[in-house]
Amino acid sequence: MTMPYRDRALEDILEAERQLRETAEHTAREYRSLVVELAQRLAGAALEERRRENPNLPQGWSAEDWRAFWWSVMLRRTTGWKGGEEGNGKGNGHEALERTIARLEQELAGMRQRLEAAQAEIVRERQAREALEKRLSEARAKPKEGKDKGQGPAKREAGVILSPEELPETHRRFVEKLKALTVPAAPLAYRERLKPENALRYRRKALILYTLAQSGFSTRMEIDRVISVTEHLSERTNSVRTPADELVTAGLLVNQTIRMLSPFETGLAVVRLSEDGKALCRTWGWEVVESEWERILRLHQGAEQEAHTVMLLAFALHARLRGWNASVLPEVDGTNAVPDALVERDGERWYVEVERGDGSRRKWKNLAALNGGKVALCAADEEGRAKLVRDCKAERLGGVAADLRTLIFDGDSPRKMVEITPTNELWMEGW
Repeated sequence: MTMPYRDRALEDILEAERQLRETAEHTAREYRSLVVELAQRLAGAALEERRRENPNLPQGWSAEDWRAFWWSVMLRRTTGWKGGEEGNGKGNGHEALERTIARLEQELAGMRQRLEAAQAEIVRERQAREALEKRLSEARAKPKEGKDKGQGPAKREAGVILSPEELPETHRRFVEKLKALTVPAAPLAYRERLKPENALRYRRKALILYTLAQSGFSTRMEIDRVISVTEHLSERTNSVRTPADELVTAGLLVNQTIRMLSPFETGLAVVRLSEDGKALCRTWGWEVVESEWERILRLHQGAEQEAHTVMLLAFALHARLRGWNASVLPEVDGTNAVPDALVERDGERWYVEVERGDGSRRKWKNLAALNGGKVALCAADEEGRAKLVRDCKAERLGGVAADLRTLIFDGDSPRKMVEITPTNELWMEGW
């Protein structure tokens, strides 16, 4: 009964922490901009001299660096200063400089105090969040009162935040990579498109780009999952969707919704790196792997056979959600067979044919040769699965079978991703 309240409390804490961090970062940027502007106006020549030695200055200067700069300029009495004995002929420039420096130091000290206070507040909020997460985990672990043993697992409540430990191995391993990632600075040529001044949103854009470059994932649902768990957000949140949409608008991602209309209607939002997106990732030193969507487009007439592309990507997604390692169009040496997918788990390995219509006798025999005499198939729906299984039995071939409609739907309603776990079966039947 208390779960919705705790979830809302956790969301409020997270939002407060984000706003506090953004306020602190905004204040720091404002003061840094002020100091740089003063340096350009009062000591432009000296600042340019430093920049000739190191073009990256004064970005990253600490308060001590600025103090050393002001004192060195004051002692040298360069003509870059406005005022001074040479500037006004009255010999009072030195006092004006001292007043300016004293005021700047006071402003910097005040900024430092505010930053320290904000950091302390963030620490307190994080500790409170961790304590609340611990209580939520304990509450989730407790069985609900009055629950009958035969009812199966309880439905997850909306807005729940998954932990990495609750994910299948494939997604959990990638979340660990994302958590260890150091987000690089935006290259000058991409700053306008990445908008790094919004630090939190920029971080999530970088995580999305890294995921697409390194994972091979193509569905928006799967990318949302690993990013949301990395950032400790609920799935399908605008905090992940908005950065992704902005990357599409900036021309760094290509986004499309592909559909299958029969024997039932379903669709997938898929995404891949644009050529500019790939160039940016390589600029950051990230190797770019071929995504599943790109592989199907290249090898399997994916653009012309959109319905089959939906089936391939959806089957791979649902296999991974159920704890299987999955790849599409795997390479098989020394055979004429070209299977649609490969799934592996705990030493079990199946080459899979994903069929929307009928399969040929030769196809089933070639597939069985890869699977030690058995077949593995995924049909579009229950009726198609029954027909394909009958055909395989007629060839005296054993195997396992699934169908996409049963994987996607619970009755007539789509299954929620957070309710699909490695405890759910991938295969509907085996014979």
